Amino acid sequence: MTCRVNQPTHDLGGLLDIVACRDDLQLPVVDVIDVGLSDHRLLRWSVSTSRPPLVYTTSTVRPWRQLDPVEFRDCLLSTALCQPEEWQRHDVDSLAHLYDTELLAVLNRLVPQRTVTYRRRSSDPWFDDECRQAKRRTRCLERASSRAARAATTDPSAANAAAAAAAITAWTTERRVYRDLQNRKREEFWQTKIESERSTPQRLWRSIDSLMGRGHAPSTTSIDAQDLHRFFEEKIDSIRASTAGAAAPSFVSAPPGCDFSVFHAISVDDVIAAIHQLPDKQCATDPIPTRLLKDCADVMALFVTELFNRSLSAGVFPVQFKAAFITPLLKKSDLDPLQGKSYRPMSNLTVLSKTLERLVARQLVDYLSERKLFPVLQSAYRAYHSTETAVFCGLRISVYQFSD
Repeated sequence: MTCRVNQPTHDLGGLLDIVACRDDLQLPVVDVIDVGLSDHRLLRWSVSTSRPPLVYTTSTVRPWRQLDPVEFRDCLLSTALCQPEEWQRHDVDSLAHLYDTELLAVLNRLVPQRTVTYRRRSSDPWFDDECRQAKRRTRCLERASSRAARAATTDPSAANAAAAAAAITAWTTERRVYRDLQNRKREEFWQTKIESERSTPQRLWRSIDSLMGRGHAPSTTSIDAQDLHRFFEEKIDSIRASTAGAAAPSFVSAPPGCDFSVFHAISVDDVIAAIHQLPDKQCATDPIPTRLLKDCADVMALFVTELFNRSLSAGVFPVQFKAAFITPLLKKSDLDPLQGKSYRPMSNLTVLSKTLERLVARQLVDYLSERKLFPVLQSAYRAYHSTETAVFCGLRISVYQFSD
């Protein structure tokens, strides 16, 4: 937010009265006027009373709340995902394609997609299911009170008047409860968040900026996907051109006895454990939500294990696992949103792709750790290593050098 007063507002000087405005709104011109009635100045500015038009978005969604988990599991048992004899005639890519097609066929039968139009608005992080239920009850009572009031107006009998008064009382009481719940949830959320991030100043300041509404860049449609694709393509071409004449990389030979020629077979238990460790988020191209995959992990684990082991034995990563949903994010709020260099591309892969990647990385890390092939001074991407261990190691080396 920006203060729009740029001159003293008191007889003795000093800026005691301010008018603050958000940076993404139209900045008003504030007049400081001495009317002679007080030692403070009168601040006058104009405010637009016109509300911006509501933005509605049309999207295709599935009514996940209407999905019966038991019925979904029964339908999965009858698909090719639970029939091992059907897997033999498929290769790695077709198995990955079979996973998507079979799940989509079941979902289209149980919860078909539908097109909905809704108003786009951001939700507060503290607004949970309890708040939604309280809001739903308040809206239901509000509609009931409106119907009772119309009935009392049409037929002004004593019974209708009493029913209207009771409906209005119930609505106002529930609305008061809903507002108290909102205030309590908001206060508890931010108190807990600030207390938990007290030891990490960077995250704490990020949360404070979010609370104060700072650092949010306005969205723009002046740059499209083609412009971003062209910028990153030219960037990659320039990097390749600048490194075309570089010397060939040099490698250090591994000690005798270090040989990693094949991956170990992944077990069903490994797949189930890896699925249950996934965070509850998914890519836009995933056929089912991650929470539903966790609920049916025991049903689909055998097929997923077969798919992963086929991929490792053949040395082929499924083509569908390579497709990512890319979202360009502005690096900093003060950068020009019309420039492609101001964005950082964030790629989201499918859940199975990330699961296979983590299982493979686990085998590689175990092998490198057992053979002691990690560089001694490497702190990044290693368990129990961080910037603190890197600083401590550098400090220890410096102390040894000075002592010598």
